Amino acid sequence: MSDATGKAAWTFYYDGDCGFCTLSVRILATADLFGRVKWTAFQELPEPPQGLTWEDLDAAAYLVVAPSVSLPSGTGRQSRLYRGYYAIRMLTLRLPPLFPLAPLLWLPGVNKLGEAAYAWVAANRYRISIRCRLKAGR
Repeated sequence: MSDATGKAAWTFYYDGDCGFCTLSVRILATADLFGRVKWTAFQELPEPPQGLTWEDLDAAAYLVVAPSVSLPSGTGRQSRLYRGYYAIRMLTLRLPPLFPLAPLLWLPGVNKLGEAAYAWVAANRYRISIRCRLKAGR
């Protein structure tokens, strides 16, 4: 999942059939200046990643962090899964243009707001895509 430089040690799974999701990932991938995240539409997978189901992947974006990557809290030897808002929050630690947002997303109370905002967007992502005329594309 990663090489000696740590590239692609993080994998972000998203809904490739959602125009809003696809556009969001294109923007995030642009912020991935060093190519450290592998961006994968879950529809391209032959089977779900370990610990996830197709239903999980259809409900939210997921970030899988390989055990070779050092995290602030220490993760041991197993991959870690981050869902929805928490996946986005973790990306602020990996994508240099998003670094300034990282401290804000760890402030007390922000998790509840972030979870609610993510849940609303996830539930309405197809409506948002249609309304904004965003085409899906993997």
